[in-house]
Amino acid sequence: MSRIELAREMAVSAPTLTRLTSSLLEGALIVEDSESRPPTGRGKPSTAVKLNPEGLFTVGVYFNPDDIRICVADLEGKIRAEHVQELDDHSFDHIMGVASPAVEAVIKQAGIDRSRVLGCGLSFPGHFSRNPGHVFQIQQFSSWHDIDVNKDFDDYFDMPVFHENDGKAVVLSELYYGAGRNLRNFALIWLTYGIGGAVVVQRQLYRGTNRNAGEFGGLFPKSHPRPSGQDLCNLLSTQGINVRRLREIDESYSDHPAIRGWLDRATDQLRVLSLTVARTLDPTAIVFGGSLPDWIIRHFVEHLGSLEILGEDFHVEPPEIRLSAMSDKPHLGAATIPLYRATTPSYYSGRALKGWA
Repeated sequence: MSRIELAREMAVSAPTLTRLTSSLLEGALIVEDSESRPPTGRGKPSTAVKLNPEGLFTVGVYFNPDDIRICVADLEGKIRAEHVQELDDHSFDHIMGVASPAVEAVIKQAGIDRSRVLGCGLSFPGHFSRNPGHVFQIQQFSSWHDIDVNKDFDDYFDMPVFHENDGKAVVLSELYYGAGRNLRNFALIWLTYGIGGAVVVQRQLYRGTNRNAGEFGGLFPKSHPRPSGQDLCNLLSTQGINVRRLREIDESYSDHPAIRGWLDRATDQLRVLSLTVARTLDPTAIVFGGSLPDWIIRHFVEHLGSLEILGEDFHVEPPEIRLSAMSDKPHLGAATIPLYRATTPSYYSGRALKGWA
């Protein structure tokens, strides 16, 4: 954008915008575009400014029952280096024992200036409880009941550490780099071993009173059949098919009678969920993603993309059903957490100053 466009977008005066961009240019967080914008009226063409991808870097650590993924990302959401490793031991000590040296290794591999690393974001399955430091984990992480997520990560990383659950982390990468890049309001339905999600309202992550907004799995009690990966694994087990990881359920299973029945039932359940989201939030789009096999999530998106999900008396444009572009990059979602925290005023606890101090 040009400075004039930025001033208009931010509702600040031109002098204020000039002062702010001067500080950002000096700090190498933004750069002037080498190609000037065409003139819109009299005078010389305006010069656009854009983010400098080398200006800041963030680290992302994501883990689920199948694997741990770690990356370094730049300001444009490009992964500069990454580490992926399968997990069989789900204990806190083991996972942190993998993550801590791997973070140092990817920073070194990326060859970046350590002083430009803003922080480390961690994401993992689970939802928040009344205790701010306690996150209810899925069954594979049940041994984590004594872990305080607000304190116990810090000792393993030589940088500020921030965390969100997997759905809320991924929705941030969708907001900046994916399906939500040009949307102000959208929802994410995140399907893994469990069911999660997140909601973006006016380009801000809406967390709710107890930080559990968008935890759509609560609509499907675990004591009943539900559209989750664990439910699918349990069903296959009753058919004598034991799978160790969700990705083992490849498209060769698509004609299995039990799988077809599960897909039909799960699609109906997600249709009701989509209708609920559309009626309560009125988003521009509902994005589906997760660690369920790609062919299964594509099936849901294709079968939910009709107007019928909204009911016969829905008289405005329905939300678009979209496929997430971030399902294979959940560690980028984790890496987006420090950036979101640093640029969202509600998280800032320091003094309010004009310009930079």
